[in-house]
Amino acid sequence: MQALPTSPDSTELQPAWRRWDVRLFRWMGAGRSPCKLLEMAKWLARWSWVPLVVVLADMAIEDVRDRVLVLHALITAGIVQLVSKRFAARWELPRPFALGLCANHLNHSRRAGFPSTHAMVMGSLFGFMLPFGPLDLDIALVGSIALLTGWARVYAGAHFPSDVAAGLGLGAVLGLLVAWST
Repeated sequence: MQALPTSPDSTELQPAWRRWDVRLFRWMGAGRSPCKLLEMAKWLARWSWVPLVVVLADMAIEDVRDRVLVLHALITAGIVQLVSKRFAARWELPRPFALGLCANHLNHSRRAGFPSTHAMVMGSLFGFMLPFGPLDLDIALVGSIALLTGWARVYAGAHFPSDVAAGLGLGAVLGLLVAWST
């Protein structure tokens, strides 16, 4: 591991690949961008679960078989959330605002952010639903909400891009594995 040159007083050791994260984070203008875009990212980062719940409720209402699918997907997501928190505690990689790259726009705790729990949970919902039918509007919406939430969490300074990419990937794989085993 090498020291990450992100702020003059940062002495924490970080993996070398985190330098690419910092560059991409800065290139995106994350955490320091125009007011309207940052406000939209903050809103999405906090409230994207609402449209996700609406999509899942719509699925459960449409078809009796989908009720069981949604229930299993939510149970899987709950387990994935616990797994994600264990991963983050194990790797202890700080968030962008903790390194002084931006303000803490979401008033988030300083606990580790790799992988993103939001991304893992939403990725697991998407991954769990994929094997159960053609890519219909509901599944596409779940995937779109997951991607938008990931972008918003990075843009608002709560995560680095790799936190979200790892979260989405791990979540989707775990969701698929559970779906295939049921």
